[in-house]
Amino acid sequence: MDPGLLRADLAALYPQFGVTAAHAGLALVPPTDMELLELAAIVAEPGGIVEPGREVELLGWPPEVGDAAARRFLEWAWRLREPPSPGRWQIPLAVLEGGRALGLVVLSREPDDPAGTMRTSSWLARADQGRGVGRRVRLMLLELAFVHLGAVRAVTGAAEGNAASRRVSARCGYRETHRETGSDGVVEMVSAVTPGAWRRRRLDDVVVEGVEPMRAAISPA
Repeated sequence: MDPGLLRADLAALYPQFGVTAAHAGLALVPPTDMELLELAAIVAEPGGIVEPGREVELLGWPPEVGDAAARRFLEWAWRLREPPSPGRWQIPLAVLEGGRALGLVVLSREPDDPAGTMRTSSWLARADQGRGVGRRVRLMLLELAFVHLGAVRAVTGAAEGNAASRRVSARCGYRETHRETGSDGVVEMVSAVTPGAWRRRRLDDVVVEGVEPMRAAISPA
């Protein structure tokens, strides 16, 4: 089945499946199971995202590989398919280049977040890191947040030892606000960016489409 047609069918039920962004050969699209299976294969591969054996330290993920890791990822990703509301919503977007899925980003809001605050998270296949894709993808996601969904602040987190992720955040304008220690003992560095800091780094010609139904779903009555 054509993934585009499948996304259109899903968008009738979940408006976040209508949101897309594109810039110079990169596309962010809501993932169907076809893209999720590609991404699950990356997660399942030892060292698929970070150095082998450092999943807990750098990502806060269980140190699983193979089928167990693929199942855990798919079950988590399927839970993102929930109807959005003004207080809580999630927009997962697969990162595509040349039709190939190479990562995932999520823009979201939780009920206890301050007004106008949105959360961003992202990961890329290790084989595709280090060539600027991560920075571009983050800036595309912030284009969606600030220009199209009205965010006044975006926050992200990265494990203390994940220097590469923290560097990408800094290059997008994020600055550290505080640190949190999870139940697994991993220290997470939380950073935030405002529209002013992002705008100085904004990419030209990012095309965002399909936002209106999502915006209507998350706007207060």
